[in-house]
Amino acid sequence: MKKMGFVLVLVLTLALFCSCGGYVKSYFATILITSCQGDEASMEFDTFKGTYNFKLRRDGAAEHTLDLEASLAEGEMNIYIGVDGKKELLRTVKGGESYDETITLDDKYDSKKAIYVILESTGKCVDGDFEFDYN
Repeated sequence: MKKMGFVLVLVLTLALFCSCGGYVKSYFATILITSCQGDEASMEFDTFKGTYNFKLRRDGAAEHTLDLEASLAEGEMNIYIGVDGKKELLRTVKGGESYDETITLDDKYDSKKAIYVILESTGKCVDGDFEFDYN
């Protein structure tokens, strides 16, 4: 009986730890290269379908901006900002488009040291390159 209780507690503990991650990555990709260090993240791929996220942390004085460089040959990719389990659409990048801009974030993100940038495709995307810098 004690072993069964221990196993139950262990399973419950593992479930709690796994559910605290915030956002889920679920994707199929070919030639996917990602990087995430501190306040910078990037993702480059040949093909991608699904959802991928980065946790960006800001150091020092806040400018409350997100630098975005994005290009996509085919498909459609939605870029969201996520905090506290909620997400808000920032941009939609469609095939043939590219962006190089600085996005000023809403006041509600002023006190946040960390945010998630979530990339979510609406089907198969081809030849994508995305870079982010959280200031």
